[in-house]
Amino acid sequence: MKTLYRLFRHHPGHYIAAAAVCALIALLALIRDGFNQRIAYVNAFEVAGAVGILLGMLLMVTYFGAFDIFGYSFSYFRDRHYDSLYTYSESRKEKRSARGWTFMPLITVGAAFLLIGLLISLLWPAAPIESGL
Repeated sequence: MKTLYRLFRHHPGHYIAAAAVCALIALLALIRDGFNQRIAYVNAFEVAGAVGILLGMLLMVTYFGAFDIFGYSFSYFRDRHYDSLYTYSESRKEKRSARGWTFMPLITVGAAFLLIGLLISLLWPAAPIESGL
């Protein structure tokens, strides 16, 4: 139960922001492709879902400390210096753990947009094929 709590229980603002990002991407794709074909809607929702999932995964990699070495290298330009990369990583890990898994709303909303794109492609009736003869 604790895992489900960490995965899906976040502030509604996180979900609203993730949905706004995905909706903006879908709108941009619809503007590019047009609003009159089914494939344009499928493409828009699936692209928005994929971008949402990939952004969420990038935030997940950042959360687990993949880019700490870059932050450590730039910490010499600021006033405080850390003794080693390990002490810098541990201090950053403590700060990140206080915020929780804020990358999960993007992954969840992205998966929902992918599912909507799949449902549109399966359930929306296709236009009949007209023969030119």
